[in-house]
Amino acid sequence: QGFLSKKVTMTEEEICKPLTTQKLALKDLLMLGSQKSLKFSLIHLKLLVSIPVIDLEGIYNDPKTRKEIVDGVRDAAETWGFFQVINHGISTSVMEDMKEGALRFFEQDTEIKKTFYTRDVSRKFIYNSNFNLYKSRVANWRDTFVSSMAPHPPKPEELPEACRDIMVEYSKQVIKLAITLFGLLSEALGLKTKHLEEMGCGEGLSFISQYYPPCPEPELTLGTRNHTDNDFITVLLQDQIGGLQILHQNQWVDVPPVPGALVINIGDIMQLISNDRFKSVEHRVLANKAVSRISVACFFTTSYQKTSKLYGPIKELLSETNPPVYRETTIRELMAVINSAGIQVQESDYDRKRDLQAFDDTKAGVKGLVDAGVTRVPHIFIRPPKDSDNNITTSKNPVTVSIPVIDLEGIHGDPITRKEVVDRVRNASETWGFFQVVNHGIPVSIVEEMIAGVRRFFEQDTEVKKRFYTRDVTKKFVYNSNFDLHTAPVANWRDTFFSYMAPYLPKPEELPEACRDIMQEYSKQVMMLGSCLFGLLSESLGLKTDHLEKMDCAEGLAFISHYYPACPEPELTLGTSKHSDNDFLTGSKCFIRIAGLIFLPFLEPLLSILEISCRQLISNDKFKSVEHRVLANRDGPRISVACFFSTSFQPSSKLYGPIKELLSGEKPPIYRETTINEYLTYFYRHGLDGTSPLRHFKL
Repeated sequence: QGFLSKKVTMTEEEICKPLTTQKLALKDLLMLGSQKSLKFSLIHLKLLVSIPVIDLEGIYNDPKTRKEIVDGVRDAAETWGFFQVINHGISTSVMEDMKEGALRFFEQDTEIKKTFYTRDVSRKFIYNSNFNLYKSRVANWRDTFVSSMAPHPPKPEELPEACRDIMVEYSKQVIKLAITLFGLLSEALGLKTKHLEEMGCGEGLSFISQYYPPCPEPELTLGTRNHTDNDFITVLLQDQIGGLQILHQNQWVDVPPVPGALVINIGDIMQLISNDRFKSVEHRVLANKAVSRISVACFFTTSYQKTSKLYGPIKELLSETNPPVYRETTIRELMAVINSAGIQVQESDYDRKRDLQAFDDTKAGVKGLVDAGVTRVPHIFIRPPKDSDNNITTSKNPVTVSIPVIDLEGIHGDPITRKEVVDRVRNASETWGFFQVVNHGIPVSIVEEMIAGVRRFFEQDTEVKKRFYTRDVTKKFVYNSNFDLHTAPVANWRDTFFSYMAPYLPKPEELPEACRDIMQEYSKQVMMLGSCLFGLLSESLGLKTDHLEKMDCAEGLAFISHYYPACPEPELTLGTSKHSDNDFLTGSKCFIRIAGLIFLPFLEPLLSILEISCRQLISNDKFKSVEHRVLANRDGPRISVACFFSTSFQPSSKLYGPIKELLSGEKPPIYRETTINEYLTYFYRHGLDGTSPLRHFKL
């Protein structure tokens, strides 16, 4: 990917220390000279490369050095969208004072800070937590202050005393640096040095400082969510704690703190005017448990005053072979789109609601797309990199551990065997939340016929299937694609049918002929197995064998089958998003040639084995309901049949909570009591968003 080979005014020890703390490796120390003139390459452990560090020394005195720097800036802006600069003209003392000033503000007495706390964006100095607190789905673990320092800086008395003087001084110095950077970027585009400056790219300066306190559970949140910057360029001053990451080639790469360096990144507007030559890439900040982190970001844009001036791809960069990618727009319109929609500019014309409805109206599902010969995944299925399932690729070499496989043979005739099985069920339910069973009593012939019946339904003539396509959940048999199609942020690559098979079996004529008989027979067999499993689970909790069955845990049976067609771009989507199930017990049969059902760790389902997942609320967290997902795949189709055991699906006021016999002074209830209907309503309202409904019901 092109190793860094630029002069760096740091000692070898100074270089190696931040690399070590960031878990980076120093692969080469090339052309080693004096300690103040060292060429080296930084190699990130994940990608064997890190963002470039560019030395600005000599850019005004040596044309050859300037050309080398311009080439380095061009490569970084086109390839990474990020680079770090050293010897940039801002003294170390000023940078340290700036970080200390920001820290003083955030760590001063709360009552003093409160005088600046506001959500009035017209104020000259704004302090709050999460500017989009009331709009964003999830808040970030950080506090922030922001001030517009150019072109019309605040009066001194409008800034907090804790950081007033250094904010003014640092802003002056960073504006000078920006002029230098815009000159280098202009030349990197083949333009005159002053081109970007004369466009007004550096006229406005928004000064934003973020304070990231230590977080007790950093794995559950982020300091700053994935985003791109809505400016021309950003100049970032970060401390030595680290945590900033950028998305490069679909993997998150650490931006290691380098002593004396400033981080520069390309913003959305720069990508627009460069006609996609320079890249505005997603980045985020991780939360950490150890210490607080401080950063100061200076966002350069045009004046923040209302203006009708249009910005679009720079004319000098366009040609017949390089036509404009974007239309012209005002900065205010562009920023409004970015801030409200949270999407990239080129997607502003994307009408998701229209596309969802058009897909739904075909009544042919995902299989209809495949039958039509699609070679690209439609937009409604594409998961953005910032999605919680952003790393949706899996190693071709599966890990060797897998969920337990439990043999049920002999559980009714041999007390010793039954005790061993109960122990294994307990361990699997507490540790994994999933296990597989063999010798479960359902003949292989019935299992195979069930899979064949599902295949017959999904692969029959589309016009026949359309008669069952509906979003009316009161129907006895429902066929569609994505139950939460119109509410989920991203659609899954699958088609589905489901039917309630207990306690009230549908009439034969209400089920499709392709799988009618086998659905009824398989449901009977699964109900018998369900009774057996609830007995084992009851005993593994130390309860009487029929305890869970008497709670009506097996009264209702929802029969759900998924059909996952072959996908042309499986790396862009999922078969089923990460989720946990909303029932007492799930039994599923999967028949596939390629491994596609992913828990953590990897699982390859086998013929005649059923996967069982267990419920968590009534066991008071003794049993685990774990997240799982299904990958899309180029091969296929893949078929699964899941049987969800629950109470009767009729409305009921019966309350369910942690089983009383499992509670004590040392083990108080973790969840409040709730009705099944309330629980299901919450689940379906949120869809497969990757968030467990259990959190909502915790005491």
